[in-house]
Amino acid sequence: MPNKPKTPPKGWLWSADAADYLGVHVVTLYRWRADGIGPQAKRHGLRRYAYKVADLDAWLNGDHADDQPARAAA
Repeated sequence: MPNKPKTPPKGWLWSADAADYLGVHVVTLYRWRADGIGPQAKRHGLRRYAYKVADLDAWLNGDHADDQPARAAA
């Protein structure tokens, strides 16, 4: 039987679900997190990250600081 991931805390989404919510690929979300330009995430364990839905909504509404310029398309 495959390991099914646990349900995230209420009001939070795992990375894959957060990427779907934002309409981007999960790798884009990983890159944003690594570059420090994406929505804020909380680490759960060694490899899992969760995103608060309210933070994702704020990101979609443009309520985030653009401290670093977005990466240029190659």
